[in-house]
Amino acid sequence: MKSGPKSRAMFERAAQSIPGGVSSNFRYWGDDSTLVVKKAKGAYLWDLDDKRYVDYRLGFGPVILGHARAEIIDHIAEAMKIGNCFAMTNEYEIRVAEKIKKITGVDLVRMTNTGTEATMGAIRIARAFTGRDCILKFDGAYHGFHDYSLWNTYPPVSGVGYRNDPFLVPQGSGIPRRVGDMMNSLPFNDKELLEKKLKEKWQDIACIIIEPLLGNQASIMPQDGFLQFVREQCDKYGIVMIIDEVKTGFRIAPGGAQEYFGVQADLVTYAKCLGNGFPVAAIAGKKHIMGEVGPGKIPHGGTYGANVVAMAAAEKSLELIENGELDKVNAHGQKLKEGWKKILDESGFPYVIQGPDAMPGIVFTEEPVCTEYKHWAVGDHDTYGEIISKCIEKGVMPDYDSREPWFISSCHTDEDAEFVLGVFEEAVKEVKAGK
Repeated sequence: MKSGPKSRAMFERAAQSIPGGVSSNFRYWGDDSTLVVKKAKGAYLWDLDDKRYVDYRLGFGPVILGHARAEIIDHIAEAMKIGNCFAMTNEYEIRVAEKIKKITGVDLVRMTNTGTEATMGAIRIARAFTGRDCILKFDGAYHGFHDYSLWNTYPPVSGVGYRNDPFLVPQGSGIPRRVGDMMNSLPFNDKELLEKKLKEKWQDIACIIIEPLLGNQASIMPQDGFLQFVREQCDKYGIVMIIDEVKTGFRIAPGGAQEYFGVQADLVTYAKCLGNGFPVAAIAGKKHIMGEVGPGKIPHGGTYGANVVAMAAAEKSLELIENGELDKVNAHGQKLKEGWKKILDESGFPYVIQGPDAMPGIVFTEEPVCTEYKHWAVGDHDTYGEIISKCIEKGVMPDYDSREPWFISSCHTDEDAEFVLGVFEEAVKEVKAGK
């Protein structure tokens, strides 16, 4: 897909001042394809050439209540009248913490700004609390853009050695190899390998940080009992269980993955849907751990944490979610999944549809089910990319990247679903005809 003349001209202008013309590498689609947005409203987005798209990227997931949601904007505008950044606690912050506690069942909450900051903070808290240095994560899991998470995020399947004892691959240059000495990464959903690793190294492991479903692997789901097994192992060895709910929090259920899967972490990280696209995040968890955060104990701070704009956005977003907005999200996602199945069954492409209704993913693969990173990695991503490129050309915008699920908002309608499935069917037929 090629961008229009106005988007292309603006991108060329951006490239003179911004590395690569974007402020995040994941926003770059190519010099001739990277779009520049003009506006967004509800479930729709317009580029600078006034082409409208039904948006299923939603800012990489956070805009669950729709772009420029009036209730949220109005609440922020009113809140800003008292100021924004005080180096003091404000009442909005207190109310948001109380809402998070009520909805999720956590004991204590600390505010921050981004998912990356939240996972960094949670890891530090776990290390301080346990007196241990090492981290255990899972292959294909993404926990933010910091050095302690970008290991075996998207490793080459043949490049990590023996499955029972894989070695670590950093995501890119600039990540010190020495940091890898404190990291462990294992295949998702493999109880046997996890149990073996913990028997060998539990004395060194401060935390297991886990995406409850692999949100950057087209929403690979945990097998029955896997999250509960992780919980049991953490209890057995005194390891802090961190559930990274940056993507799933307030999206797949009001109480997030803890509610959806029926498991409780020691620490939880939230961002994205917490503020419907405004920069807000939180670290939350059990009192016996979170209660140790404070002066002279476990350090945590940040100039912009709990600023009034972010807190007002979070307060109104949580209120809307509490009042049933996720029912609309799930209904739309279910319609898409049912439609995709019919279309893909008729196409003859081998595929898997997976993930919750609020963030479903598609993988073109011979695998009957994807349970870990390597199953996703050997999928037919070229075919997926061709289909999505045609969808975007026709006005439907999920992400090109086959790692990303389709993010659903409460503003997507039945009419949108009918249009989107028609576009998807056309795209599948066109790609099939070209094979």
